[in-house]
Amino acid sequence: MGMLDRRLRLLLVGGLALLALGASLWVSPPQTPVSVDDLLGSPASHAGESIMVRGTVTPGSLDLNASSFELAGELDSLSIDYSNVAVPNAFSEGKTILVEGNLVESGDGWKLLAEQITVGCPSKYEAA
Repeated sequence: MGMLDRRLRLLLVGGLALLALGASLWVSPPQTPVSVDDLLGSPASHAGESIMVRGTVTPGSLDLNASSFELAGELDSLSIDYSNVAVPNAFSEGKTILVEGNLVESGDGWKLLAEQITVGCPSKYEAA
């Protein structure tokens, strides 16, 4: 009887561990970046969500005083507030980047409150 008890306990603990892992994956699925244009096609459906957006830093839009810049897609651009994050060294205007953060409605449209900024890795074939 003792052996069966032990096996049952191990199965129960293993089952709970799998359940916890499954729940954590369900709560925060791996993020797939969306383009600025896709996001602004239906921004209200993403309001208040943590989202990852891909775009290009609009040349001339970086405002160091306001900690903001514009992230451009093909058609639209999105205002990014980066006051809560450190900007990577490789960050510069004209670069394609990923910004993860919360989408909020502001007075003149939509704004992303950045939580993380990732600059695309330069190709290993570029001259150093």
